[in-house]
Order: sequence, then C-alpha cells, then structure tokens
Amino acid sequence: MIRCTALIPALFLLASCSPPTPTGPRCGDRRVGAGEACDDGNSSDTDACTSACVKAVCGDGIVRADLRQGVAGFEDCDDANAVDEDACTANCAAAVCGDGIVRTDIAAGEDGYEACDDGNDEPWDGCTNRCALIGCGDGIVQTQMQEVCDDGNTIDTDACTNRCRPAGCGDGSVWEGREDCDDGDRDHFD
Repeated sequence: MIRCTALIPALFLLASCSPPTPTGPRCGDRRVGAGEACDDGNSSDTDACTSACVKAVCGDGIVRADLRQGVAGFEDCDDANAVDEDACTANCAAAVCGDGIVRTDIAAGEDGYEACDDGNDEPWDGCTNRCALIGCGDGIVQTQMQEVCDDGNTIDTDACTNRCRPAGCGDGSVWEGREDCDDGDRDHFD
C-alpha cells in the first residue's frame, strides 16, 4: 500500500524539476526577435539601436553620440521634425548661415537672424556672406550700387547718410554737429 504522504513530496519534487516555460524574445537580450528592428543588448538611446530596439534615424528626436562628424548617420542635432527652416535641418545638421536655407524661427534683430541665405560665398549677388540683404547700411561699400560710403547703420545724421553718400550741405539730412539745417537744395536764399 502506498502512503499518500510519501507521494505528495515526490509530486512537488517533479513539479520543481520541470523545464521553465519560454517567455519569448525581449528587447535587450541581444537577439533580434519578432517586433524588433535591432537588439544591441544595452539601454543606450544614443547609438544605432535605441533601448526600445528600434534603429536610430534622423528625426526620431534622439541625437546619436556614437558617430563622429563626416561619418554617414552623424547628427549635429535632432529636433524630431522635418522642418528645414529652424535651428536643426531635416537632415539633422545644425542650421548655419551659408547652408542655403533661410531660418524662419528667429526674428530680425535677434542673434542668428537670416534675411537671406543663398548658400554661396559670393557677397555681391544680393545676399552677403553674413546672410544679410545687400544694400545701404550693411557695412559694405558696394561701388556697383553707387555707394560712396557705408557705415553699417541707419543713422542719417552722421558722416555717411542712409543713401550711402557722404553727408554735406544740400543732401536733405542735418549733419549733427556740422549743420543747423538742410532743406535738400543748394539755394542759399530760401
């Protein structure tokens, strides 16, 4: 006759010796499983495979730190959008004057503002190398535009007028400290 008390411990022993049930693939186990694009076994989001087992791409909002500049896939920035006209272009490069893209996220007068950006080194084609429109007051004497002076400001009462001509009697601007009046003509009797 078999005693039940002897049988019960033997059943527990058998149950504890059974093989574990498989849990399936999981991100971080270094094996690419179903639903995973990659699995490098680490928790870093700044390399080629994120901690969610998704391949890193420009536009995912995570700046890769595992590549150096000049290597395919390098990212200066990643603002998670496809807008070129802000601080980070759609190809994850930092926006700079001369890249051929006019930034629209900065107002005139703010540091980094671009009135134009033609993407070349030709300063006489309508857009300077500082991404400013060519014209009187840009600080560059442009003889092609008949400028005689250009002091880089919009003050019309100094030695260089807002028409980029030297100040003088008859120009219509009162030269501060030098003239009391200037009606814009050379008639001394009016």
